[in-house]
Amino acid sequence: MRLFLSIRFFCFFTFFLTLTCGEIIAQDENKQSRRERLMQRFDKNKDGKLDGRERDAIRNFLSRSSDSEGVETTKRNDKIHTPKDYDPKKEYPLILNLHGYRSNGKGQLRFFPLKELAEKYAFIYCAPDGIDNSWNATDACCDWKGKVDDSKYLRSLILKAMKEYNIDKKRVFVTGLSNGGFMSYRMAHDHSDLITAIVPFAGVGFDQWPTNPKNPVSVLHVHGTKDKTIKWAGGEIGGARYPSAKDNFSKWKTFNGCQKKAEIEKDTIDLDRKVPGSETEIVRFESNDGKVVMELWEVVKGSHVTPPRTAARERIIEWMLARTK
Repeated sequence: MRLFLSIRFFCFFTFFLTLTCGEIIAQDENKQSRRERLMQRFDKNKDGKLDGRERDAIRNFLSRSSDSEGVETTKRNDKIHTPKDYDPKKEYPLILNLHGYRSNGKGQLRFFPLKELAEKYAFIYCAPDGIDNSWNATDACCDWKGKVDDSKYLRSLILKAMKEYNIDKKRVFVTGLSNGGFMSYRMAHDHSDLITAIVPFAGVGFDQWPTNPKNPVSVLHVHGTKDKTIKWAGGEIGGARYPSAKDNFSKWKTFNGCQKKAEIEKDTIDLDRKVPGSETEIVRFESNDGKVVMELWEVVKGSHVTPPRTAARERIIEWMLARTK
């Protein structure tokens, strides 16, 4: 009897050991294959090695969590601001104000303050924070960390605002600086059903867009000719190219069917505090029915971060609020 039990125990132990070893080997194989997948995704220069930035990107990627639709679930500062006399029976435009790389919502509201203008012009606004102080807008700026889908996140933020407040669905706008400007173009491309118009500062889009946006989105593009970060003439970041301001503008003119040049009563303004005189030259194109508008504000001798003067900022708000779906 004891011999039978000993043999039975030995067989069971051998089976268990074989199964466990098989599981360990399978897990190791899975880990290896996942490592290979991560290498392919984050090895930007394809040299078979990971530098410090690429390793940090993998750690950031693995530490994040998403909901079932792939929307980032990490808590962000994305407070929605309403005018003091907000009336739920009245419809309000919505403006998203997106910060640049390594900044945040508070920093963006110092660059482009909206509080007083929201009271004067009766609109709702939000200056959300990007994860790691950036937005995953394009391959050049700044989707090199395997980030979450900020395009989905910002869409969900707009839909959240529409549930909580009486938002005019025909007047939803996005403005942003640098990386935030890139992200505004991404939003116009991905969510042309929601976005009415965008105002990017010193930010463009993909060098080659994968598809055309499904619906027209009006654009007011502001860019300094002496910008050394996102160059007026175009350039590249980490091997990924971004287009020149004029080339990017031309592509969106085509997207929007805005080939008719329009006369402007005042085609130069004083936008940049650091450059004397009315340094900013404006050109305007419209669709045949005049509903979709493209404006390029060329800040001659302007640098990367050019906080607009009060009058220029107000003109931008008036331009946005005049647009509708």
